[in-house]
Amino acid sequence: MVEFEDSNDYLPTKRLETLVDGIFAIAMTLLVLGLAVPVIGGPLSNTIVENSYSGLLSNFFAFILSFLLLAVFWNGHHRIFNQIKMINSTLLWINVIWLMFIVLVPFSASSLGQYGSYILPNVIFNINMLGIGIFLYLNSYYALRKNFIKELKPETKIRLRHNLGFILISITALILSFIIAGWSTTLYALLIPLNLAARKI
Repeated sequence: MVEFEDSNDYLPTKRLETLVDGIFAIAMTLLVLGLAVPVIGGPLSNTIVENSYSGLLSNFFAFILSFLLLAVFWNGHHRIFNQIKMINSTLLWINVIWLMFIVLVPFSASSLGQYGSYILPNVIFNINMLGIGIFLYLNSYYALRKNFIKELKPETKIRLRHNLGFILISITALILSFIIAGWSTTLYALLIPLNLAARKI
């Protein structure tokens, strides 16, 4: 059990967790703004309307992918903070910078949905994911290194490796942005079996 010699050097986790929950709620809600009902000029027909809505498929893909990824990030952060009772200023700022990348997701997702077949929007989205992955990893790594985790469970180290795996996926997707831009983000589908594997272990 960790003993905190000077409580003035540490902060309670409750306010940070409240901030995290609020920012995730806003970011996940803002994602839907990337979906806009198409404005169709001229005479309407079923074919014209269907063609207009089919143009939103990439936007729906970006919305669903980003929403699920944010859910995974929130879940991972929630699980590690269930084991952390106090934080210091360094861990606080790791989380603040991580949240900065979180609030960028609606922008990068909207860019991906609108121009997903081009290199730059994919690069922006994948750099966004990479930043989230790096700071989520640092969050767990720093807490472990400083013995801020009161009750160390085997799943904690497994989750740390899981976070490292996400970083590798993001780097691979970033490289693929320059080769097959329109398909680079499909790599994040690997998170589903990765999550299942971590749970089984």
